[in-house]
Amino acid sequence: MKYQTEHIRPPPIVELGEVARRYSAFSDYINLGQGLPGHVPPAESLKLTAEQFELPYIHQYTADHGLIDLREDLSLYLRGTHSIDVDPEKEVVITGGANQALLGAVLTIVGVGDEVVMPSPYYFNSVMAVQLCRGHVAEVPLNHEFQPMVDEIAKAIRPNTRAVLLVTPNNPTGAVYDQRAIDEILDICVEHDIILISDETYSRMVFEDARHYSPATRRDLREHVVMIGSFSKIFGMSGWRVGFVVGSERFIQEYLKVHDTMAVCAPAVSQVLALDVLRQGSDFVERELKRLERLREHAYMRLARIDGLECVRTKGTFYLFPRIRDCKDSRRLTLDLLAKAHLLLLPGSIFGAAGEGHVRISIGHLTPEVLDDALDRLERYLGH
Repeated sequence: MKYQTEHIRPPPIVELGEVARRYSAFSDYINLGQGLPGHVPPAESLKLTAEQFELPYIHQYTADHGLIDLREDLSLYLRGTHSIDVDPEKEVVITGGANQALLGAVLTIVGVGDEVVMPSPYYFNSVMAVQLCRGHVAEVPLNHEFQPMVDEIAKAIRPNTRAVLLVTPNNPTGAVYDQRAIDEILDICVEHDIILISDETYSRMVFEDARHYSPATRRDLREHVVMIGSFSKIFGMSGWRVGFVVGSERFIQEYLKVHDTMAVCAPAVSQVLALDVLRQGSDFVERELKRLERLREHAYMRLARIDGLECVRTKGTFYLFPRIRDCKDSRRLTLDLLAKAHLLLLPGSIFGAAGEGHVRISIGHLTPEVLDDALDRLERYLGH
């Protein structure tokens, strides 16, 4: 029997997770692979949500778009944090996480044989979404600071190109893309009548002097922008599966055909928690960002002292993406590191051709002590 997904490689995180399970029973095993945040929603929000478990509505479907109260509060949040104006009734859908939002957007936009332009290194699930549509990814390089090169993106546009996909702040590199470059890329999309998909899952996770910029702020070009967002990383809700997609009224009408087929709606209980988290305010998010800022500073200081690797200092997310000198096979290196040091990193090769020779280190869920232990092991391994 033939399956229509056979041309797609299994999710790398699943493949590596199966290998890592052999070592996870060891007391000294450290997971720097999965992108886990280090915080959870406020206790008050969890308590309020739990108190509603006996109410009938929390066990039923919501509207396909999601709870109107959540959409209204989300629109206020987006305006207050990123200057994005959204009509909560017509321009936003609550989804079961950012991955579902992205897949739905790609299914709405991309057909068989169509292309999506992506800077590489890229987030591997983005590629899988395009492949599910029988589309193709056109990889374009980033510069030495992991910033998109507008000329390279312009050169990659072809008659069958349907979208450009940017992830900023970026997974896996941590780069916060420059506003001018984003605007120029959007102008290219307008010129060619294609869509800029902007995955902004890590929008609040910017540090030092960086500032997150969303192309969705350009209200006059809403027809050409689809924004993807998430509650997973910023609000510590990865297990609750709540994301959202923002687009023009026409796009949302088409998107709902996919959304209703895939999920009908995001889980009601998760939407209730997301709503209260927004209403609690951002104090707990700001505390987490300060913790992450200190952790990132320490991690970059430690990496700078390790012979055998080079690390570009980026200004977003909780990922570091160092290049291992003379590494030609990052998958083999990470498997060897796992076996010898009980340390799980992700090989850069799973993030595209430009990721080879790198590893992704995820530090969001770590304490400073565990981070030091992990980097001590990495240093010893590379020193052999």
